[in-house]
Formats: sequence, C-alpha cells, structure tokens
Amino acid sequence: MKGTEIFIEKICQQIETAVNRGIKGFPDAIWLSDVFKQKRLAVSPSTIARLYGIVASSSKPYVSTLDTLARFLAYDNWENYVADQNRFHFNANFFLTEHTDGFSQSVLELALQLQRYDTVKVLLEKYTYFEHNSIHFATANLIGNYVKLHNYDENLLKVLAQTKAGRSLFYECFVDENNENRSFSDALFTHYLPQAATSHDMFFVYAYLLSQNSYAGISDATIVKQYRQLAKTISVNELHYHLLSRYLECNIHIAFIENTLPKKVSILLDAVTANATDNINNEWIVARTIKALLHYGYKNELFSHARFNEVVNEALMKKRKSKNSAALYIIQLYWLYSNKNNRLTYHPFHLAVDYLQGNSKERLAIESATACFYAKGNTKNLIAENLTQYGAKNSMKWILNLIE
Repeated sequence: MKGTEIFIEKICQQIETAVNRGIKGFPDAIWLSDVFKQKRLAVSPSTIARLYGIVASSSKPYVSTLDTLARFLAYDNWENYVADQNRFHFNANFFLTEHTDGFSQSVLELALQLQRYDTVKVLLEKYTYFEHNSIHFATANLIGNYVKLHNYDENLLKVLAQTKAGRSLFYECFVDENNENRSFSDALFTHYLPQAATSHDMFFVYAYLLSQNSYAGISDATIVKQYRQLAKTISVNELHYHLLSRYLECNIHIAFIENTLPKKVSILLDAVTANATDNINNEWIVARTIKALLHYGYKNELFSHARFNEVVNEALMKKRKSKNSAALYIIQLYWLYSNKNNRLTYHPFHLAVDYLQGNSKERLAIESATACFYAKGNTKNLIAENLTQYGAKNSMKWILNLIE
C-alpha cells in the first residue's frame, strides 16, 4: 500500500499544479470541490481535506474517489493514471522485439558495442517499429548514445544514413542538440542530406543548421540562402509539428538577420499562437519560439503577449497527462520566471536524464536556472554566477536573458 500512498500524494500535487492553487486549508478544499463540480465530477470538501492532510484520516480513499481524481487530469481511471506514472518512454524493453526472427534490440546493442556495423545494417533493414513510440524512441536513444560513445564514427554514420530506419532513428529522432564540435551538423550535411528524398527532409537539415548557427552567433550566408529557397517550396499546412516548430523558430532568426525583428515580433508571435492553438502537439512550437525570442532579448514582448501565455499555460498543464519532454522543460522554466508569484504553489517536475541524452548541456542549464528560481541568499548567488559562465560558454543566451 505504500506505493499507492506515493501516487495519491503525487496526484494531489499535480491537481494543485493544474488549478494553480495550493490546497492548505478547508476553504481551499471547498473551492477545489467546486472546481471538480464544474467538470461534472464529485469529490466532497471533507474528502479533499483528508486527501491533503488538512484533517486527520485513518481510512484509505475509495477506488471510486481515486478514479475521480484521475479523470480530473484527463485519465480514464486510477489504474491508467498509475500505469502512466510508471511508464519510462526511453526504457529499452528488449523483450518486446525478440518474438520474431527479425529486428532485435538486444542484438543491436551487442553489434553497436562490438562495432559490428554490418550486423547493424542487417538489423535496421528488418526494422518495422516506426509507429510503436516506446520501441522507436528507446531504439533511437540506444543508437544515439552509441554514436556519441564511438565519437561519431564515420562508418556508423554511413550505415545509419543508408536505411530508412537508420535515418529515422538517429538523424530525425535522436537529434543531438548538444552538437559537440558541430558533429551532428556535419553528420546531417555529409551523410543524411545526400539521402534526403523529399523537400521536407532537406528543409529539416537546413532549419536545424540555421537555428544552430543563430544560437552560436555564426553567420553562414549559404545556409541562409538554402533555407530561404526551401522554405518557399514547402506547404506550411503539411508540415509535421516538429518541422512546423522549426519553421516558426527560423522565421524569428531570419527576421533578426534581415534587421526586421523589432517590427515583426508581434506579427510573429500572433502566427506562433495561431499555429500552437490549432496543433495538439504544440509543445515544441511554443518552446522553440521562447528560445528564439529570448535569445534576441524579447522577454518583455513574450511576457506581455496575453494569448501566447495562455497557450504556454495550456501546454504546461498537459504535462501530467501522458509524457514530459525537453520542450516542456523549456516551457516550465519560462513559466516560472513569467509567473513569479506562484513560487510557493507550483511543484516543478524533473525529467529523467534518459529523455535528454542528446541535450544534456541545455538540461543542466535549465535545471540550474530552475534551482536559482527557488534558491535564496548565497546559494542563489553561487548558482547565478556559475550559470552565467556556463550559459555563455555553451551558447545559451536565451536562458541568461530570461533569468536576468
């Protein structure tokens, strides 16, 4: 039963986050009961008071009560809620791929460990799990980690570019945002781009290169020209949400390059807000916009755009329903600094490191900035001092501009 108690405590915290109010006394319990009623869900103030420890209780809540709490956060029932909290999206479950004489995650890892790339290619040619998110992302994480372990071995990069699965799992899915020594940029340009079959594939490469250059303060006229040409050939309405987020992000970078950003910032934010509102997978659209505009110092414009911040709230409050992501990590940090009065009522979530293997530098900066938000006295000063140095060293101006 100890495990059940942990989940009850967790869902209570998540409900506080969802309603943006701490449940500390009986008036809060009455208020929350009314909020449940607005969603046609019934939990009495006395039950809420017991759940939050406002009044002592020797009994455990009924399953029907737990089901109601789960439905408040858009789960079907308590069982589904608990199952989701236990889900590790990047946990490579080898046993899900061993039941046929085809692709095998366990054999793949052995081949990667031994650098048997001939075997890796054979396995990737048998890969069929493109639509199985847990296996697909687990395999992408596995491959990405070994690419880094082998220091971007050219032979491995070639093998990954030669198959649809290899391109999807590494170049399109893992996406090494750390880009140490521009290794991922070079891999995209040298190995992936020659295999790109569609304008969307090529657009993905140049949008990534343009954004990386912009954050690093690198000017490359050829990349900008190629991106602009490709942007004219694509239909924005047909873009996958990840490509759409890159497109909207690059619009900001291009406006800066053209010296038109001060005049266009409001129009660009309106466009982002419209696209984010229409797209259920809007986290990356919001997150990349936050990064780009903060990078150029447009914090006040972001903070004052009411509809954009409504979208930010909506995106953040979805996080407890299914999966967290690097995008939501960025959104959470922005939300904290734009809602400083909620310091005591918001419980920030922490992502497992597995989610951010290809983005470890930004992860550390985000977590340090989050810690700085809650820290006091000399601890706060020490975090801020070190974060300033770390952010400048790793081209994370957007974080420094947010916390200043």
